[in-house]
Amino acid sequence: MLSVLRKLYLQNRAPGRLLQLIKGAANKKLLNAALFQLGWFACVLGGDAIAFVVTATILCIHQLFVVNKRFEWSLIAIVAVTGFVVDSSLAHFGVFSFKSPSLFYIPFWLFCLWVLFATTLNHSLEWLKNWLWLAVILGGFFGPMSYFAGSRLADVALSSPPLLSMVYISLCWAVLLPAFYLYIRFREVQ
Repeated sequence: MLSVLRKLYLQNRAPGRLLQLIKGAANKKLLNAALFQLGWFACVLGGDAIAFVVTATILCIHQLFVVNKRFEWSLIAIVAVTGFVVDSSLAHFGVFSFKSPSLFYIPFWLFCLWVLFATTLNHSLEWLKNWLWLAVILGGFFGPMSYFAGSRLADVALSSPPLLSMVYISLCWAVLLPAFYLYIRFREVQ
């Protein structure tokens, strides 16, 4: 098997072609979206240890193939910390809770999801930067849908009634997503 792969490599230089394919702008966006989806499922289904390994791997791939802005890593840090504070606050006020114990109000895998989400803002979701009103709508709808899906797959319990939890989460995301894009716009003009 290894000899066949080596022969293909030598004949076609497949890794070089793969790198050229990945480096295209549209392909970077697709890679970014695919990595986020992979990471989302790994974090939600795998727990803290798997979330750490997968997130670290995705961040390495992100650095190698996707990063294109000088403030990328500060953006990821700001979004991750903001997400940690927002989700910890929501958990503290009972909007959702977790069955497994965690060091803080939220489990580490949820923090990893915020890190992974931050990687999409300048890439697969970059098109929302110029459509803030759409960011409000999409954030307000898809943000809580992600939490709802996570509550069905992981150890997350929405408060009773669940619709009220979804409304609180929706309001948070309707503010957060356009706020992140306003920050990106601000950094781009500097």
